Amino acid sequence: MEVVCEMMKLKPENVKDYIEMHNNTWPELIKAIKESGFVEEYIYILDNLVIVIMKCEDFEKSSKILLDKEIFQKWTTSVRSMLMEDEVFFKTKDKIIDLEPIWNLADF
Repeated sequence: MEVVCEMMKLKPENVKDYIEMHNNTWPELIKAIKESGFVEEYIYILDNLVIVIMKCEDFEKSSKILLDKEIFQKWTTSVRSMLMEDEVFFKTKDKIIDLEPIWNLADF
């Protein structure tokens, strides 16, 4: 099982909208996420910093399946418009970065 952690920053004016959007997640999006192979997903927020943790058998395969679904494309377009670049913090112009895992309790 793979666990992937992503980080992004919201434009400060979009924090409430982002939370509200996730409080009212579309049922068809939930279905698409599960059908794509994701078995767990968690979203944490601190101010405008968002951490997303996802668990699935094969992240690359599940992501490709999900990216092909129209409902996910619609959702992602809305979310990406809420994100900001922070080249100083992220060291890249990408709006979403994958964090590098360095330790796992299950390895011991």
